[in-house]
Amino acid sequence: MDGRGKHGNHDKMDDELKILVRKFIGSLEARESHYSRESNPHKLFLSSGSTKKKLYDQFIHEHPKFNPFVPEYVHNLRYWMFCKIFNEEFNIGIGFPRSDLCHVCELLHKREQVANRENNIEEIEQIQVEQRIHWENADVFYTAMRGAKLTDDSELILCCDFEKNFNLPITGVNKEYFSSHMNIYNFGINNLKTNQSTMFFYSENFARKGSNEVISFFVHYISQHATENTQHLTLFMDNAGGQNKNRFMFAFCQYLAYTRFETVKIIFPVPGHSFMPIDREFAVIEKKRRKLDRAIKPSDWTKFLQCAKEQNPFEIVYVQHSFTDDLQNDGTPVVIVKNYKSALEPLFLSRIPIANIRRIEFRRGIEPQIQIDHRDGLNDSLRMFKRTINAEHLLVAFNTANDCYPPGQFLSVAENSAEAVHDLLRFVDLPNSVTFYESVHP
Repeated sequence: MDGRGKHGNHDKMDDELKILVRKFIGSLEARESHYSRESNPHKLFLSSGSTKKKLYDQFIHEHPKFNPFVPEYVHNLRYWMFCKIFNEEFNIGIGFPRSDLCHVCELLHKREQVANRENNIEEIEQIQVEQRIHWENADVFYTAMRGAKLTDDSELILCCDFEKNFNLPITGVNKEYFSSHMNIYNFGINNLKTNQSTMFFYSENFARKGSNEVISFFVHYISQHATENTQHLTLFMDNAGGQNKNRFMFAFCQYLAYTRFETVKIIFPVPGHSFMPIDREFAVIEKKRRKLDRAIKPSDWTKFLQCAKEQNPFEIVYVQHSFTDDLQNDGTPVVIVKNYKSALEPLFLSRIPIANIRRIEFRRGIEPQIQIDHRDGLNDSLRMFKRTINAEHLLVAFNTANDCYPPGQFLSVAENSAEAVHDLLRFVDLPNSVTFYESVHP
């Protein structure tokens, strides 16, 4: 051994080096993660592009005399020594890529940077107060979800969302990178008590991604999973207006309060703070999805989804048509989308202010009660329907809603997507039994 190994005397760090390393790590721009603040309230996270090796290289670049490959300096800094200080003396982690940044958090962060640069103590204190209030609001959403498992069997508690779109076909040829894609949709509903998830899986030429679809999914789910003892329904949803947070979904919940449950609640997060258990399920899928080289047939995706989770595997439900290679029934349930929007449209007031609602509760015989600030109680009511409309009108509208799409027919896709799909199929040996692509047309 040359004396420079892990246990050699030359690798002992002198005080000057330790101080410099600590000062360097302490100066890194790190921030709190909202999602881990309760379990580890003091942990900070660096940007997702950071690695310990990159930080170590940066330190050596700034302090070249500690380079272990420069023999003139005795007290050099080895990578493992840098990691030891990083891991043992600092509560810092590497963050994940962030694609849904909270605009309030980002504005406060920018204001704080300016205030620190100008040494504006009064402004810094004001920002800290605003940040605390903002996080307190966001925490109510997560506290409510964590408490879901403590409720009794009379409550069904769900969270839901659309996953990032899948594509067909995935051939691996370089031409595909520049082509338009045909989208495959996946809407997940997660039972917070059992951690069992149901995935509504379908192609864009079967149905769209709107409130008609989401309501139809819930009609199916409740019919299959709500027991006779289930008297209360709570839904955790994000603020997507086209699918979840809209008057049609609210009317559906009022309908459920009239016909099925004693109470129906929807709880929305502060925008930008909407991480839910269903997102963890999607993360399991995404992790394995990155390793998938090819997906040529519908069955490639459905088999992938069925095997994506070993414990508590996903329940699969098709939408409008059987999502199979030959479009034939393989025993998987199929949801038929109803046109609830057309049936309900005549009942509504012309304007319903719902954008700022954080919580809404439905009960039989009274107008929905709403909450604007998560820290307050239900302190106002929401009028949705015209004065001449009563419960009977609502029941008739739901029970007589027509099918949203003509039976046996397929929706058109964008012309460039349809052309790209059939062009990419030239590069694969597609079995004659795969008739799915015959349904793809502009």
